[in-house]
Amino acid sequence: MRKTIIILTILAGGLFFGGCNSWLDVKPYDSMAEDQLYSTENGIQRALNGLYLSLASNDLYAENLGGGAIDVLGQRYKLSSGHTYYDLNEYNYTNDGPKGTFEAIWKAAYKLIADCNEFLEKVPEHQDLMSQANYRMSMGEALAIRTLLHFDMFRIFGPVYSEANKKESSIPYYNMVTDVTQPILPADELVEHLFADIDSAIVLLSEDVILTEGIVKDEDFWDYRNLRLNYYAVWALKARMCWYLGDEYADEAYRIATTLLEGKDPKTNEANNFNTAFTPVSQTVAVKDRVFFCEELFALHNMKRTTMYKELFSSDLEDDNILLSTESYINKLYDEPNDYRKHSWEVATGRQTSGLMVFVKYAEQTENRSDPYLYEIQSMLRLSELYLIAAATTNDDAVASSWLEKLRMIRGYQSGMVGSDVQTTLRQEWEKEFYGEGQYYYYLKCNGITSVSGPNGSKKPNYIIPLPESETDNRRD
Repeated sequence: MRKTIIILTILAGGLFFGGCNSWLDVKPYDSMAEDQLYSTENGIQRALNGLYLSLASNDLYAENLGGGAIDVLGQRYKLSSGHTYYDLNEYNYTNDGPKGTFEAIWKAAYKLIADCNEFLEKVPEHQDLMSQANYRMSMGEALAIRTLLHFDMFRIFGPVYSEANKKESSIPYYNMVTDVTQPILPADELVEHLFADIDSAIVLLSEDVILTEGIVKDEDFWDYRNLRLNYYAVWALKARMCWYLGDEYADEAYRIATTLLEGKDPKTNEANNFNTAFTPVSQTVAVKDRVFFCEELFALHNMKRTTMYKELFSSDLEDDNILLSTESYINKLYDEPNDYRKHSWEVATGRQTSGLMVFVKYAEQTENRSDPYLYEIQSMLRLSELYLIAAATTNDDAVASSWLEKLRMIRGYQSGMVGSDVQTTLRQEWEKEFYGEGQYYYYLKCNGITSVSGPNGSKKPNYIIPLPESETDNRRD
């Protein structure tokens, strides 16, 4: 019943159409008065853009939840003992560095959740300013952003979800603008809220322009739908949620992932344009487009990506600041010489230690400077994840092998998987696919992996990350 109420409340209203420009030209609000912000369709668009640009902050997906802190938890890089992230790499969560990092993530996420709630409360009051289609898409995107944030806070701070521990405490859930601290929910109760939200977002986006126009629509506010939480991306987010939550939801994860990959709508099972909207990257394109733009179901436009690259990965950084790897580790991981993903790594030059490789996925390439969609994009959900979810959620090794083989073929592999262990290959592909994106750590936690080998050797991960002190102190007041 709660799900129905959410949808009906959001769907009521306006029929007027308001003209608008390309969405990248609509700047986010800064100090605009609240009434002014929501008094025009352009103001509403500014508010929605503000939500997306906040996702691309360093405290969230541009750094901490992308190639920085969460990737470090997955043992992705070789770190010096004096590195800023060294304590995080060692799972020393009570030390000042990790505590500060998690504090920043938590505050930024819940601040943005509050902003989403303001948007979801204010826009219905002004829905007569927009066409019904634009209103639904705006509300669906904001609701999906809120779901994404809650879900990732759960993946970081919640328990390793299973039937045995789903009653354990997780995180607070906020679905309204309030100054009242909300209770920390049992994991299964939080999950119920998140599924209600994602299902509501899917309904709101069920007439998304991506279904008829594809990625680009006539250079207006709704163009470049793969840089927004569009209809397909929200279904993929639900598949990710179902996969992560394990056996109870595995069948639904498999159904969603495979239905999308087969070019059908998971809601109706009817054919759609998914396979023309999103196409596998080619070897030629992969050389200059290391984030595989054509495969992005949802990506962030991070206008400061080059700055992020220079602060984390640039070869001129000192040992205590750079995230890099070793030639031996990268060459063993990317065992197929033609693997497109290896373009993200280059042999380090000019360093005191030999045998190192630098991560260049986010480096600005000269030939891309005229196209921000090639040098300012960071992945959030990619086509390849659906292949991995399909392989991870079937009980049939032959079927899993088939999905993995399809992924490997679109990554440049020249031979099949004959003789390969399916589960080992699945883990390796997850490790190879998401360098610099934070997703490998969640694979480890989801599966309760007890030993992780990386460029810094073998570690025993600690998946129990304490809530930040600001949150626990607030609950003692």
